[in-house]
Amino acid sequence: MQKTIEIEVAVIGGATAGLAAALTLGRCMRNAIVFDTGSPRNKPAAHAHNFFTRDGTPPSELLRIAREQLVLYPSVQVEQAAILSAAAENGRFILQADNGHTYRAQRVVIATGVKDDLPAIPGVAELWGSKLFHCPYCHGWEVKDLPVALFGSGEMAYEFTRLLYQLNKDLVICTNGPAAFTKEQLQSLARRHIKVLEEKVAKVEDAPGGIQITFSDGTVLHKSAAYVKTSLVYHTELAVQLGCELTEQGSIKVNGLYETSVAGVLAAGDVSGSTPHQVSAAAASGHMAGAMCNNGLAKEAFEEQ
Repeated sequence: MQKTIEIEVAVIGGATAGLAAALTLGRCMRNAIVFDTGSPRNKPAAHAHNFFTRDGTPPSELLRIAREQLVLYPSVQVEQAAILSAAAENGRFILQADNGHTYRAQRVVIATGVKDDLPAIPGVAELWGSKLFHCPYCHGWEVKDLPVALFGSGEMAYEFTRLLYQLNKDLVICTNGPAAFTKEQLQSLARRHIKVLEEKVAKVEDAPGGIQITFSDGTVLHKSAAYVKTSLVYHTELAVQLGCELTEQGSIKVNGLYETSVAGVLAAGDVSGSTPHQVSAAAASGHMAGAMCNNGLAKEAFEEQ
C-alpha cells in the first residue's frame, strides 16, 4: 500500500557519508531515514586503508558495523530503496522512492557518491579494486617497491606520477595513444627512467603475481599492479531536481558546513567534492552535514515555542 511518510531528515545514500550523518542525527533524536541502494564506490575493494583505527578493514565490514551501531538509535531507519525523484513543496522536500512510498522531509542530505569512469579497455573493470587502483594513499603501501604501471596522460598523470614515484621507482606510463605531456615533462620523466608507452592498450588480464598488459601491436608487459587515472561521474540527478548549484567539476557546490545553494539541502561525501576521496573524509563530511541538519531544526523548533 502506497503512503506518504513524514520525516525530519532524508539521507539519500547509505555508504560512509550517509551512515555518518545518520549516526549524528540518531544521537540527536532526529527522525531520519537512510535510503541505501547497496552500491558504494569502494565495493570492489577488498580493504579500506588509511582510515584511523580501522586500517585494512574491508569496506563492507565498515558499513556493517555502522548499520549495527545505528540500531541503538531508534529514531533512525535504513531503507533498502532508491529515491527516484525529488522536489521542493511548501517548505518540505517531496521524495518519491522505488518502494512506492512518498516521503516528506524537512531536511535532505545527499550522499549519493560518484562513479569512476573507467577507460574502455577490456579487463579494466574486472580488475578494478583488486589489481588496478585509483589512489596511492588507499593502496600504495600494498604495492610499494614493486613494478607498476600508470594508465593516463597529460598534466593530471604527470602530477600523479610525482606521488607514485615516492613508492614505486619501477614505473611505466601507458598513455593509450599519443602522449599529452609537455617537452619539459617528458624530459623530467626520462631523467627518472620512467618510460612512456603510447601504443594503444588492447587488454589487461590477471596474471600470476600481477597483471599482463597487451598492446595493440602484440607487445606484452607484466606488472605487479597498475593505477588508473579516471574521470568521475557525480550522482547529482536529485540535486539538480532540487535546484542545487553544481561546481565546474560536476560535484554539488557546498560551503564549509556542507550546505548547498538550496536551504535545507546538504551534501556529503564524494558527491560534495570533499577531498581526499577517502573513507575518513567522507565520514567527517557526513557528521558535519548531520549536525547542520540538527542545528537548523533545533533552532526552528526553539523559535516556534
